[in-house]
Amino acid sequence: MIDRLTVLTAAESAALRDAVHALRPHWTARGREPASFFTLGAPSYLDLAGNPDGGPYQTRADASRPLLWEAFGELYARLAKLLEQHLGAPAEYPGHLALPGFHVWLAPAVFTRPKAPVHFDMQYRAFDWPEGTDLTRLLSFTLPLRLPAAGGGLNVWDATYDHFRHAVAKGWAESAADLKRFHRHQYVPYTEGEMVMHSGHTLHQVAPSPRVEPDDERLTLQGHGVWCDGRWLLYW
Repeated sequence: MIDRLTVLTAAESAALRDAVHALRPHWTARGREPASFFTLGAPSYLDLAGNPDGGPYQTRADASRPLLWEAFGELYARLAKLLEQHLGAPAEYPGHLALPGFHVWLAPAVFTRPKAPVHFDMQYRAFDWPEGTDLTRLLSFTLPLRLPAAGGGLNVWDATYDHFRHAVAKGWAESAADLKRFHRHQYVPYTEGEMVMHSGHTLHQVAPSPRVEPDDERLTLQGHGVWCDGRWLLYW
């Protein structure tokens, strides 16, 4: 259900955190002002999925791609190579999709209660995929660069999207969060520099931190993958 892959040393994670902050003028504020949650890049779950008019996804994806390549090209190359080795198939970044990007929660935005949405990653349904795409083979990944002093992680349940569809058909559930009553919960702690991967069709939630210090921060690289004609297409 959950897989791990070491990508960065502690020093490399810290250097990349500084590089993300150097690009703060390019962060997009999310939520109410004064914002403490930001993205760097174009997350399809925010900028495309749920936007009938298409939203700002393509504009932001095109604008952020050269910026992110210049600043983090070495990271993207390493990530693709490690995934190729780990998954046993090529991994590439399609030129028309957003590169994996960054979530930045500054201290006021770090959760201390389990209030983040309980969900499946369904944003892939907002795209038109090429022939040969298998939407039953999916990947979601998180690479923490900095975590609160008290730690951070992911809540997961042993429930899949197929379980949810079955429960809805039987009238047992109306939302993904309803499955929490019927399935076992697991807390998956994060480690800076270690990527956590799952299918995206595993029920999950951003886990709260036990406490938050004034200089805390939760900064992660986020991305997804779709299997297409013998290779993984990586995007956000």
